[in-house]
Amino acid sequence: MRVSLARSALVISALYLLSNVVGFFARLLINARFGAGAEQDAFRAAFVIPDLLFNVFAGGALVSAFIPVYVARLTHDQARFAWRLAQATALVVVGAVAVLSVIAALLAPWLIRTLVARAFDPAQAMLAAALMRVMLVATVIFSASGLLMGVLQSNQHFFAPALAPSLYQFGMILGATVLSEVGIFGLAWGVVVGAGLHLGVQLPIAVQLWRHLPRGGSGVATRAVWSDLRQVLRLMPPRMIGLGAVQVNQLVNTTLASAVLGGVSAFNNAFAILLLPIAAIGQAAGTALFPALSAHAARGEHALLAQALTRALGAVVLLSLPGAVGLIVLGEPLIRLLFERGAFDARATHWVAFALAWLALGLPAHVGLELVTRAFYALKDSTTPALIAVLSVILNVALSAVLFGWFAEMGVPAIGGLGLANALATTAEVVALYALLARRLPALSLRPLGVALVKSGVASVAMSALLLLWRASVGEAALPTLAALVIGGVAYGSVLLLVRSEEARSVVNKARHLLQQRAG
Repeated sequence: MRVSLARSALVISALYLLSNVVGFFARLLINARFGAGAEQDAFRAAFVIPDLLFNVFAGGALVSAFIPVYVARLTHDQARFAWRLAQATALVVVGAVAVLSVIAALLAPWLIRTLVARAFDPAQAMLAAALMRVMLVATVIFSASGLLMGVLQSNQHFFAPALAPSLYQFGMILGATVLSEVGIFGLAWGVVVGAGLHLGVQLPIAVQLWRHLPRGGSGVATRAVWSDLRQVLRLMPPRMIGLGAVQVNQLVNTTLASAVLGGVSAFNNAFAILLLPIAAIGQAAGTALFPALSAHAARGEHALLAQALTRALGAVVLLSLPGAVGLIVLGEPLIRLLFERGAFDARATHWVAFALAWLALGLPAHVGLELVTRAFYALKDSTTPALIAVLSVILNVALSAVLFGWFAEMGVPAIGGLGLANALATTAEVVALYALLARRLPALSLRPLGVALVKSGVASVAMSALLLLWRASVGEAALPTLAALVIGGVAYGSVLLLVRSEEARSVVNKARHLLQQRAG
């Protein structure tokens, strides 16, 4: 059933948030069961190569390249052609990942000892290699499931693909509980079970789509299908470069943060928290918007594409600015409430909150980036975002090195410099991409976005002042901190309505219409 973009984004946002919550619970169980010893170290090391294979060859790179070509066929009422393209893509990509996984399994001990974890002793390295071989099975399953997500999203079926990550995390929970009777290998098999659930929840919808394909006709030319497949494969490498650049950036951050005790875990925890609103706002909106942008691009409707993108950017600005303010003002009491127990002491809370505050400055840019890059993919241009991403990584690395030293010289946690570098580089990246996109889409207007930014900024400043006053008045215990979330949200929404924010008024009108429908 086709649903509106706003409702799709809401559903996806809720399910992405659910996935992060379930993933957080899974991590708690894993830590409780296996601790932070040699076994879990081996398990985390074993993840590196399977994750690399999936993310670079069959994850975001594949979906970003596949959807525009697939949707172009759907918009011309060529559903059978589109299905044949999906089959051909699966044959090539899943087959390639399977071959690479077999090679990685054969070379697993060498990969662990040489590339992933040189400091492991022989026994721990062999354990990591054995775990890696198990998890490579999940990589092959994920390559098929990732492609299926693109097919379902292109056909306006968002629920099952958005639910799939939560089911994967449920597999991890099984690995940490029921399957843990066989030790750390139970956790590795939990990854495989989770991958199976990730694929299985989407299969019924895919079968339904296949059964409803139009029958008869003149058939589909194999040569044309393989021509489209070559186009998909040509679009993938730039995105793969972009994903590879992200891996380099993570490596540099880890290397710098390792210079201070607890720096790596503190920065990783802070970035994991930042990923929650990025997923709930940016990825959800981008996933829901991408098929529509691709359809407009396929029909040559560049004005409508620009209009849809402008509305979506205004909406994510409306949500991301208060999110950034909330993470800055309430980050420390929230982290204390969620994490400060056991070995996670007050110093760790302060370090994570400090890094998170600087990272949060880039939250609007992160969520905007999810939309702007998809506009380029819809226009079948994956090269420009990849090149800009590489430049952004170079800028991030340079800023990280400089700001890390500056923060250390000032006597504050140096990982704050890594957070600020990330925020500045991401902001520069999204501004550059938007400027380049505006040259290709003359109808893309900066004024509505600027107005939304100013009005949301005014409301965010008012909200932050109220929250700071609240913290100073009632303290940072659990109940006042939770109450602050509600108070901040109400204050932000009220100020938006006072300054006549079009996005806020649209939300109120839609909510009122929905209530009237239910009452009727």
